[in-house]
Amino acid sequence: MYKDEDIQRLYDEKYFANRSRPPMWERRAEFIIEKFQPKTALDVGCAYGELVKALVDRGADAYGIDGSEYVLSTANHSLKNRLFKVNLNSDPFPFEDQKFDFIGSFYSVEHIHNIEFFSKELRRTLKNKGHVWFLTPNEGMEGRNDRDVFTNKFKDWKKIFEKEKFNVTKFSPHKMMALKGKLGRYKFYKLPKPIQNTIKRFAYYYANKKMNDTSFILTKN
Repeated sequence: MYKDEDIQRLYDEKYFANRSRPPMWERRAEFIIEKFQPKTALDVGCAYGELVKALVDRGADAYGIDGSEYVLSTANHSLKNRLFKVNLNSDPFPFEDQKFDFIGSFYSVEHIHNIEFFSKELRRTLKNKGHVWFLTPNEGMEGRNDRDVFTNKFKDWKKIFEKEKFNVTKFSPHKMMALKGKLGRYKFYKLPKPIQNTIKRFAYYYANKKMNDTSFILTKN
């Protein structure tokens, strides 16, 4: 299990060198606000805090936690009181019970050894009608390494979190896709919303065949 010195060694400046993507987090924040309408939100594995800032800019009371001293030290100064250093294997989240309407964890849960402890903190800080959204590689044990220490396929995550007294459902976040990027030349963004959503669903399915990720929602039993 990671000790603090392991986290600082593995998740350093080199690891985070190409992981700042503000436009992606802006789109994701817009989607989260539209889909989940959270008043309070937490980003688990928040890195530079880009999603936290995007959510705050849209009116949510948002916070982030991460184990890397380096990445938290380089976050936007305006987030100083919203980002906290937490070893997700052993440190309680620094928030009161039932604080959050929404908790997001994007490519972070696969880095955690102690899922049982982590799950208890999720349950404790999540409101009774809140949602947890995970995006994580759908790889299984063969995808594990010194950083991705606990990769699983969706069926395995489902068993793990159901054991921890969560409802687990697959979730397609295709609506957060932008049709003005690589697809912009086709001007799909000018079509009616229902047709746009159908195109987004197919585009997300095609992209995810290459990425091989899984997306799912937790709610309390």
